[in-house]
Amino acid sequence: MFNDDGEKIMSRYTVSYEGYLFFGDNDGLNFHDYDRWDEVQSLMNAYGDIITVHDNEYGVTWRNGEWY
Repeated sequence: MFNDDGEKIMSRYTVSYEGYLFFGDNDGLNFHDYDRWDEVQSLMNAYGDIITVHDNEYGVTWRNGEWY
């Protein structure tokens, strides 16, 4: 997402989950930012039962197969 000057201010999607899933993760809550829907959708298909996706543009969250 970008501000009025065209500068990137945040990613479109934030994926979060507990524990180790990717290199560099820690034992607690981990966050990764993505701009591309196809990348997020791949994670949802592969790890849908353990990840949460937050759409930073619309303010909705996907968890347990549902958007809230």
